[in-house]
Amino acid sequence: MTARPVRAPWHWKAWWGLQYVVVRGAAFLVETIPPTFAQKAARAVGRAYYRLDGPRRRTALENLRVAFGDRYTSEARAALALASFEHAFVLLVEILLRRRLVPTLREFRARTRILGDEEAARDEVRAGRGGFLLTAHFGSWETAGTYLAYERVPFTGIARAVPNPYVQRFLMQTRREAYSVFEKTGAVDQSLKVIRKGGWVAVLGDQNAGRHGVFVPFFGVPASTYPFVATLAAMYDLTVYFGAAIRRGPDFRYDFHLRRYDAPAGLDHDARRLHLLETYHRWIEEMVALAPEQYLWMHRRWKTRPVGEVSGPHLPQYDHRGKPPRRPALVRRRIGKVS
Repeated sequence: MTARPVRAPWHWKAWWGLQYVVVRGAAFLVETIPPTFAQKAARAVGRAYYRLDGPRRRTALENLRVAFGDRYTSEARAALALASFEHAFVLLVEILLRRRLVPTLREFRARTRILGDEEAARDEVRAGRGGFLLTAHFGSWETAGTYLAYERVPFTGIARAVPNPYVQRFLMQTRREAYSVFEKTGAVDQSLKVIRKGGWVAVLGDQNAGRHGVFVPFFGVPASTYPFVATLAAMYDLTVYFGAAIRRGPDFRYDFHLRRYDAPAGLDHDARRLHLLETYHRWIEEMVALAPEQYLWMHRRWKTRPVGEVSGPHLPQYDHRGKPPRRPALVRRRIGKVS
């Protein structure tokens, strides 16, 4: 497929081009050195980024304060935030080195433990039933996608585009070497087509959804959440699993956690949608408790606040970079009928 030309002012193209050269150069360097050294280098870059990017560092520390309160001292929260930044850059290494890290399915299985509803999931795949795999910005979600591809699961990921179109093409090409992927635009139609053919669609569902999200508790604080998966699952009675891959130690071993979501009987559409989102966030909390340093705390998960909320010290205080906090109107996101 021929890439469409990028239309933008020349100075933006120049800046994007410079970023692209840096990204490709770093990727080439990572691909030519041993994986253990690449991981050490990634952690060093993560530590440097933690010190240089003040707004994201403060966001991570504030998120940890909101999530854990007095359970961690300020020193312990700082150590977790630093480890989370290291983890983020190790994720990039895993994307670039996925085939070198685990070249065969047999070796992958030898370095992996699967916990939870594995047999139920295998039965679904053998029966040709599709559905959603809800994951989060936790653990090694890109490695989880590679594992599904190794297991010959008909799997498709939904990727959010990065601002740089040249880097976006590179990332999409790299991902597609392991599994199918499409962008968020048109995700409703494409997801239903994949599922109706017996495929599985993986979605990162723990992002701030802004004004049109559904508020559900996350570590006890309401968080605006995209209802995309929950709405389609309730509307079409689709199967949903929660899944995460936790990295164990420095030698790229993993624990894969799978949990099938079963809605209680008798719920109407709205109640089922809300129940799925609440159950999903409780599951994320359980996973984070196993490895809190492997959650991306640098994102402003609680940025959008519900109308009428009473302020207090339990709420996050983010750097808004010159913009006021977002106070959404009481609106519901409308998802049109899909044929």
